Amino acid sequence: MDEPLAIRKDVKNYVNMIIGIDAENLGPDKMWKYKDPQTGEFKALKVDERYIKSVEERLGLKTEEQSESFRTSIRKIYGQKISLDPEYDFMDNLELVKAVTDVRLKSDIAGAGSLIGALANRTNEENKKLYDRMINTMFNKLGYCKTCAQKTIEYFCTQEDEK
Repeated sequence: MDEPLAIRKDVKNYVNMIIGIDAENLGPDKMWKYKDPQTGEFKALKVDERYIKSVEERLGLKTEEQSESFRTSIRKIYGQKISLDPEYDFMDNLELVKAVTDVRLKSDIAGAGSLIGALANRTNEENKKLYDRMINTMFNKLGYCKTCAQKTIEYFCTQEDEK
C-alpha cells in the first residue's frame, strides 16, 4: 500500500459513498458533492456501487436487506459521532476496517501490472496520473469529449470477458 493512511481514507470513502448513494443531488454520473465535516470544504466523490458491494460481500452481507440494514447502522453512527467529533473515522469498527482492507488488497493484487487495473483503481498518485494522461490523450489527440473518454475507460474497466 502506497499511502500510510490509505485504509483510513478508503473506510471514509465507503462511509461517504453509502451516505451519498441515496442523496438527492447524486448526478447520473454518480458524482456526489458534500461538505467534509473535518475540513469544512466541499468535496466531490464518485459513488462506486461495485466497491460498496465488494466491501459488503467481505462483511458477509448476502442480501440487499442485510446490506441496507448495515448501511443504516453506519449512517446512524455517523450522525451521532460526527457532530460530537468531526475527526471520527470509523477505524474502531474492526469488521468494516478488515473488509475494506481485504477489498483493497484484492484490488492491489488484481491491478498490479495491469493497465485496466491501474485505470480502475485510481487511489494512488501514479494510477491517477496515468488515468489523467489517458483522458488528455483521448481528448486532445483523438477527438473524444471528456465525458466520452471517461465513459470509454469506465466501460473497459468494468467489461467482463465474454466466454
